[in-house]
Amino acid sequence: MANSVGKNLFRCINRILSVPTVSRVQIKGMSGGATRKFFPHASTYTDRRFLRRAMFYASLTGVPSLVVITYVNVFYGEAELSEISEGYVPKHWEYYPHPISRFIARYLKASPQQEYEKQAHVMELEHAKSVARKQEREIKRQMRKRGDGDYKFIPIKNSLQVLSNND
Repeated sequence: MANSVGKNLFRCINRILSVPTVSRVQIKGMSGGATRKFFPHASTYTDRRFLRRAMFYASLTGVPSLVVITYVNVFYGEAELSEISEGYVPKHWEYYPHPISRFIARYLKASPQQEYEKQAHVMELEHAKSVARKQEREIKRQMRKRGDGDYKFIPIKNSLQVLSNND
């Protein structure tokens, strides 16, 4: 049923897109009394192959997903609120009412505490970069002020070595 609907839809789209124009019509003038017209059409092989594969992969992922979602909704349903014991601290995924949302929050997403720690780490790195930039600006300012440059420092062993090199 679905395959025949897809074929009919595809035929309609193909007819709309391949309306012959004057520049596309070729006249076949061979031996014979009447001139026959030849209407060239583009191949639909790649279009049909794409549509078949798209439908296959959509059903390959869609059907199991629908089965799992339906099973969870029918047999489990949403969580109900109930009293909790004294001193119990709920986990972060226990705040979600739906089982699928709970599964995603528990196993696939980071907890809010982990997200906070990651953001704090990024902020600490950015703070360290800004401190380093400020120090570099201050060093360059002091170098300009004192007339220093980028020179290499060569350690001297004793003062006699300086005197002997200058001669």
